[in-house]
Amino acid sequence: MAIAATWLTTATNITSSTAIWTSPTTGYVRDLVVTNGGTAKAYVSLGPDVGSASSANSFTIPSGGTVVLTACAVPTNSIMYAQAATGSTVSVSIGYGSVVSVA
Repeated sequence: MAIAATWLTTATNITSSTAIWTSPTTGYVRDLVVTNGGTAKAYVSLGPDVGSASSANSFTIPSGGTVVLTACAVPTNSIMYAQAATGSTVSVSIGYGSVVSVA
């Protein structure tokens, strides 16, 4: 499968829980692509009442993996957090999906 995205931001050298993206003030209703470009797994959380990411309260994106949140309606003031697995560093990119195709 191939995923094309218009990248909004890339957060690099993440070790501890870090805010990496905030939803627009108008809310969000598009496919959101989150890619882990690091060599370790990344823990990611998203929501208006979320205060951090951790292995206990987040979804996991493996090294080199991508998660696509399709047609999701994210409320305003939602913050996405990312954290690397213990003792590791990750780089997480966030963007709007534009093309998804199966080869």
